[in-house]
Amino acid sequence: MKEVTDTMRLEAAATLWEAVLELLNNGSGVKGKRAQVEAARERLGTSQLRLTVIGWVDAACQDWNEVREDQWDRCWDWDWVPEWLSHNVVWSDPTSSLMPTRIIPGKDA
Repeated sequence: MKEVTDTMRLEAAATLWEAVLELLNNGSGVKGKRAQVEAARERLGTSQLRLTVIGWVDAACQDWNEVREDQWDRCWDWDWVPEWLSHNVVWSDPTSSLMPTRIIPGKDA
């Protein structure tokens, strides 16, 4: 397993937040997700939502290390991260938390 560096964590944070903004701006084609993310932003506020998303960095990096390029042949930032979010975030939860058991795109999904 590849070591997760600070640079990887920073990139993951930026990419996760970018994917959330994409959901807010146009829904990324995922039915119902825009409304769910908007409700989370209304409930938490933008600043708290951003901090929540940053809190998912280690989980996302850990899950990515499970598949990497060996099992995932598409783009990490434009494909894997949005799919990871769609499988693993409970937007309706009061704190918009991660699922207790995560699904790893390219491995489990």
